Parts: sequence; structure tokens; C-alpha cells
Amino acid sequence: MPGMMNWEQLLSDTRCGSTHQSTTPPQKDRNEYDKDYGRVLFSSAFRRLQDKTQVFPLGRNDYVRTRLTHSLEVAHIGSSLGMHVGNLLGEKRKELNDIMKPSGLATIVSTACLAHDIGNPPFGHSGEDAIESSLARHGVTRPFEGNAQGFRILTCTGDPMEGRGLKLTCAILGAFMKYPCTQSYSSAVKKKSIIPSNRLECKKFGIGEPEREAASFVAGKLGLLPRHQPGAAELCWSRHPLAYLMEAADDICYRIADIEDGFFSGLLDFSHARELFSPFLKERHLKYVGELVQKGEEASCVHYMRAIAIGASIQAAVNSFMDHEEELLQGRMEQSLIDSSTLSGALDGLYRYAMENVYQAREVIEVEAMGYKVLGELIDFFMEWVNHPASGQSKKVDIMLQGAKLPKDDAGRDARLTHMLDYISGMTDSFALETYRKLTGIL
Repeated sequence: MPGMMNWEQLLSDTRCGSTHQSTTPPQKDRNEYDKDYGRVLFSSAFRRLQDKTQVFPLGRNDYVRTRLTHSLEVAHIGSSLGMHVGNLLGEKRKELNDIMKPSGLATIVSTACLAHDIGNPPFGHSGEDAIESSLARHGVTRPFEGNAQGFRILTCTGDPMEGRGLKLTCAILGAFMKYPCTQSYSSAVKKKSIIPSNRLECKKFGIGEPEREAASFVAGKLGLLPRHQPGAAELCWSRHPLAYLMEAADDICYRIADIEDGFFSGLLDFSHARELFSPFLKERHLKYVGELVQKGEEASCVHYMRAIAIGASIQAAVNSFMDHEEELLQGRMEQSLIDSSTLSGALDGLYRYAMENVYQAREVIEVEAMGYKVLGELIDFFMEWVNHPASGQSKKVDIMLQGAKLPKDDAGRDARLTHMLDYISGMTDSFALETYRKLTGIL
């Protein structure tokens, strides 16, 4: 049907960036998506998430989540979403059973979830703002976006030997692309020179200029619907339907987990936590909560309510996906699965409370302020190398960057700027802080 995506194309296991056909015979119990899960899991970019702040400062409380534990939890929720949707689609469309196994759908979504934060810089949510504001001091108006950096890692920088990324299947890259548009398209929408058919796809940009070819390859193989005019400089496509499940897994996880972390960090008392989770609880759950409270087991009670809230939210998101499957395939879905679900009010309540009472906590703001200082100083230092590669200081930077694949001497300023952003955004919190201390003489 014109103007509609189809599941057979959307599940393409063609690999992006691969230059040779694999000679390894297919494995009976392991499909191409399973291989991709391993490629992301064993990548150094994913491993570095263990030392990147999610919300709360690392090291002060062993309980709170890092980017790594958050990503693993999102992947688990994504797997559940994919499995449930795969089963329901198999019942609804019998013809899909030959091309779509629930386990395969679950792996596609969970792998996209596993990678969803892989491009985020150090120091939590403010890292992107810190990089942009620091660049602006040097007259660089180039925006930095973690989603686009993640796509760059997966399709370009993730493989240091070949420079063509992790060579993932198109299905997984499509599910990863929450914002399948270039920065120029997103900017044109904000300036109202382009009226988008769906603002969800271009709220931010997820494709950097150097990755246009990879994005076009993926979109073509998957049959994503183009939003841009033929030959246009600005590129944008419809979202892959499974990208909505990836987004839902992230939304469910951070909205619920940040409340749990807020309680265990002492920012939220038990009565408030119980009130926030109550819309997710049925009568039998409330009864058990009461029993735990009588025993004085408030911590166990919060764990229990968190688990119930996640389970209820997964079911609500699955129901929303199935209710809107045709709109998803037509690229007409204008709300997230969470916002269009029966639990949208309850999940929005968690988010609004966290925004006002968790994300504004002193220790959270301290990390963000430190991020501005540290990343700002690092960018100030490395901009000398970007602008004047032949200077004495820049020669020292070349030595510092020996472990990275440096641009060629005649590559130009933009190439050095891109390399600097790859290097700094890929730092862990600890490495960024250690480098800052060495450069400033603070021991």
C-alpha cells in the first residue's frame, strides 16, 4: 500500500557498513539480531557507560543507577515490550509468522534500547548543554546531540579498525533512530520554514552531517517514509514503528526508576513515594503494601511498587502500540506510546515530581555544574589543536590522542572539531575529571 511501511522490510537484517558477505553459516538458535546485541554489549563505547552519570552523582551512593545500569534496565523492558507485541502481531496477522518471531522482535527492541544512550557525554543530562555553551564561547554554533552521536558511534566510529561502525542490521539501527532527521531539517522546523507531518521525528536531530549516507542506506532498506523533498539538503524520514517501543522502554524506566532512586537518596520520603506509585496499584497490591508497611519494610515496599509500576506500564504501552499499529505503519503516530496510553497521567505525574524535586536537588545540580566547568576547560584546551594544529600546544595534544585515530594533517578544521567532540563526549566522568585536573594542575 502506498504511504505505508511493511513489516517484511522493517525487519531487514542487511548490515550497514559491511563490505563483505559473511561466510559463517547461519546458526540454528542465533539470528543476526542476537549477534548485534553482542556487538553493542561488548563495545568499548557501551562499557564506558558504567562510569557516566545518569542523574545522581557516582560514588556517593552505591544504590543509584549509572548510564550502564539504566541502559541494561531499559533493554530488559524493551525485550518485554518486543516479545508482547510480537506475540500479538502474530495472532493479528497470521501471514507475519513466517518472517516475524516474537523473540526476534524482542531482540531488535532490546538491542536498540541497550544502545540508546551510547552517545551521551559525561556528567548527566547537562553534558550536552555544557559542550554546546563551551563551543559557543569559541564562535562555534554547531549543536551537540547525544542521539546523533550515538548513531555516529554505531555507524562510523564504533569500529576503530575500519571506521564503519559496529555494522549492525538495518532493523536495529531503525529502531534506534528516535529522531531520524538531520540537524538542518530539525532547525528548519524550529524556524517554521518546514511544516512537519509529525513533530516527534524532528523534536531533536538524530543524524549528523557525516552520517547522512548511512542514514539514507538504513532508511532505504527499511522502507521508512521520506519526509523531505527529493534532492533536498535537509533529510527526514518517518520513525520505524519499533522506535516507539524503544522510546517507551526508556520513558518507563527513567520515570519510575528516578523516583526509586530519589527515595534511596533521601530526597523523597516514603509517604510521597507511596502516593506517586498508588495509581499503578490494584487492590491486591495495596493490601500487600499495607502488610509491608506494618512490618516496617519501607525499602522493600518501594522495590515492590516500582516493579508493579513497570509491569503495568509495559502492558499499557503494548496496548497502545496495538491500538495504533496502522498509524505507526503509515507514519501518522503523533504521540509517544506512553502519552497515548491509559497510564499517561500517572507516568506524567512521576515525571513532573522528579523535575521539581529530584532533578533540582543540590547534589544533582552540583554534578551538572561540575560538568560545565570540566567540559568547558577541556574544550578550551583542545580548541587550540582544532584552530592551530601546528602550534606547540597542539603537538602535545597529538601525543595525548595517540590512542585515537587522528584526522590527516590536511583534513581541515571541521574534521578536527568532529574528532575532538568524539573524544570528549566519549570520556567517562572519572577520565574527564582526571584529565581536567592534570591540565589545570589540580592533583
